[in-house]
Amino acid sequence: MVDSKEIIKTHVQAESKIGELKDLFETLENMNMKLVESEKSKTRFLSLIRNEFDNPLVGMVSLMGQLHTKLQEKGGEEYELLHLAYMDALKLNYQLSNIVSAATVETGVLEKNISLFNIMSMMLDIDQGLTYILDNKQNKVVKNITCSDAIYNDRDKIYTIIINLLANAYEYSLPNTEISIDIFEDDKKLFMSVRNVGAEIKDKKAIFDAFFQQGQGFSRPHQGLGIGLSITKVFVEFLGGEIFITRDGDANVFIASLPIYENSDQISFGAELDAFMFD
Repeated sequence: MVDSKEIIKTHVQAESKIGELKDLFETLENMNMKLVESEKSKTRFLSLIRNEFDNPLVGMVSLMGQLHTKLQEKGGEEYELLHLAYMDALKLNYQLSNIVSAATVETGVLEKNISLFNIMSMMLDIDQGLTYILDNKQNKVVKNITCSDAIYNDRDKIYTIIINLLANAYEYSLPNTEISIDIFEDDKKLFMSVRNVGAEIKDKKAIFDAFFQQGQGFSRPHQGLGIGLSITKVFVEFLGGEIFITRDGDANVFIASLPIYENSDQISFGAELDAFMFD
């Protein structure tokens, strides 16, 4: 004979479990909604940074650059004052661009924007952007670019990779030494090699950590935020490439490689971001 008490007990337990599962489902649903809203907030924040700071600064730097070129021939006090302001604006633009890039990585909204672009035109933009560093340096810069003029990849990220590698080389080179950049193709890969004479990098892994700089503290001899190389490594790996450092005599050599594509069907990328820059 079936025990009615056991049936009632089992029914009550089942109802209780169903209630618990409903509560759990509602909790998960609420968490998911919060996560979705959080992702939207991250995107809105980055959009705000770009619209309110980055984009206006880029426009201001462009206008100052045009005025700088016009006044350069005349010289005089007006030019000297504008030159100082222009150099500061270039520096601020470079640092803010890196902050936006770091925020993009941290918020996990990094996107892949592939297009066909002219690498020589991009290098001219990089030269202009780093004028503020070389302005007071006594270094010779040698460029050897033998790759195709037109590259099919993410222009903005490659720009960031190269400008950060060059900025690092300019900042840490010994006076009156040569800095070289080689960009070439080999085995269906685009190689970017930046060489500068300077103190040997002892920790070749930590150099890519955010905020790591050789010579720390308030009396550190070099300026910068210490995030350029960490962003560079993230971008290289995000685009399916590799980056490493080697020592060549008295020089440090940073070598990055990226896949070369001919059309969108060939595009492949590295793993999606699964970690933060700032642990």
